[in-house]
Amino acid sequence: MKKPKRIEVLGLVLLIALLIWRLMERSMRQHLEKTESKITGWKNRPTNRPTSFMMTTKFLSILVARSGNRRQLVKPFKPVQLEFLQAMNVNPKVFIYP
Repeated sequence: MKKPKRIEVLGLVLLIALLIWRLMERSMRQHLEKTESKITGWKNRPTNRPTSFMMTTKFLSILVARSGNRRQLVKPFKPVQLEFLQAMNVNPKVFIYP
């Protein structure tokens, strides 16, 4: 990071990452508000204000095995993981079919 241009680009990458992080939170919270539901949060307590960090900690155990062109989950999704995917309107198959 000796050149100012590289520092500027790194700052831009970090800014884009924060925008995506915030978009995930907003998407989850809007879904929960619209459906008037709650999602499993810290210490398995229900919350209607999930954070992106909370969501990422729930997906640490996801492993995808690849054999040739075929992909599959090593273990099936846990119910809490499916809750978060539904709140973000993401199909669980995105982990298998890129």
